[in-house]
Amino acid sequence: MNEQILDCPVCGGKNSLKVINNQIEIPYFGSVLETTMICEKCGFRRSDIFPLEVREPTRYKLKVKGEKDLNKRVVRSSSAYIEIPELGVEITPGPLAEGFVSNVEGVLNRVDNILQTLIRWAETEEQRKKAEELRERIKKIKEGNEEVTLILTDPLGHSAIIGEGVEEEILDEEEAKKLRGDILIFEKKEKK
Repeated sequence: MNEQILDCPVCGGKNSLKVINNQIEIPYFGSVLETTMICEKCGFRRSDIFPLEVREPTRYKLKVKGEKDLNKRVVRSSSAYIEIPELGVEITPGPLAEGFVSNVEGVLNRVDNILQTLIRWAETEEQRKKAEELRERIKKIKEGNEEVTLILTDPLGHSAIIGEGVEEEILDEEEAKKLRGDILIFEKKEKK
């Protein structure tokens, strides 16, 4: 474990930001750097996990048909893309993307929470209505009355959908490189 004290980039507090780094092994993620930042002055807090190795770039697809599928495990790293084409949902990685371990229903709940926020921020009635319709469809999916496809694509290979009926596909190098884009990769150098 490594600990540093820095100036807070949020409030500017001198020597108020504690940064704690710890290298650990996590199933499906592999070797990772766990980082926690806490400012004692303003209360800013951020935690994240950064993979320390690149694995086989992979895409997982699951046809969600009912309750059994809602319980399948989803492991998403901060480098993974999530798609639900039937709903027009695309979640892309970015600087603030966080990894999580959940299940298919948990992913749907995350999308529903985003839709609730969009409804509050909607500038037009049309936007509000579209978000409400998507929320209703998510409810139908969770009740087993509508089928969708959950696609999880990770160019670094640290994500997975786990369970029976999941299709797994290794991405070709060209697609993986395109998807990696500007993702920050920490590589462990071997000592000579």
